[in-house]
Amino acid sequence: MFGIYLEGLRQVEDLMEKSEYEQALHEINLLEKGVELNETEKLACMLITSQIMNRTGNFDKSLMLSKFAFRKSMDLENPLLVVDSTISFLESISGLGILFDASKKELNDFTQMIERSEEILKTIQKLSKNGREIRTDSLTKLNGIIKHSVIKKVPSKEEQKKEILTIPVEKIKGVGQKASSLKEAGFKSASELAFAKPKDLAKIKGIGEASAKKLIAAAKELIEG
Repeated sequence: MFGIYLEGLRQVEDLMEKSEYEQALHEINLLEKGVELNETEKLACMLITSQIMNRTGNFDKSLMLSKFAFRKSMDLENPLLVVDSTISFLESISGLGILFDASKKELNDFTQMIERSEEILKTIQKLSKNGREIRTDSLTKLNGIIKHSVIKKVPSKEEQKKEILTIPVEKIKGVGQKASSLKEAGFKSASELAFAKPKDLAKIKGIGEASAKKLIAAAKELIEG
């Protein structure tokens, strides 16, 4: 995904796929110290660091990095960086559970950020098919989580207080020992799993496509009450 900015980040992404996050951060550090990076490449390193922070549960650090990267990408008028920083920012917001406490205006703003990124993606010609699909899937997943949080704000005060978005993945029926693998892949809550695609879950070791569909259905049943 980030290899489009800097070739060395392909190795970092390979390490992330193996959940070797400390080594991935080490490789980023070597890149930043060993090569003269331009502004775009520096932001790419910052964003992939933000993604690693999200995957390891360090959402506060990720939010700080992604907010800075978003503002900087707007200044540089780099459309792809705007998309990638939007994804990282909203994943941090989701991980922190902020979406549940957000106002309707804030949720509407987040939705508009996603819609703008989806439109931007359509205009970027140099992006590979896989790179486009990864980003599109991430935006779709985030949009689903935001829409669900809007629905949950409408009824009673008791339902508003219920922290639906932060129900841990372990609580989903049938997850069992798959919980650790799911969390390593970025599915830490029931909401995140509910809006996943079966083909994405099927890439996780120990989960087939049939099992993936059952887990998604169980996650939806749990968050819908």
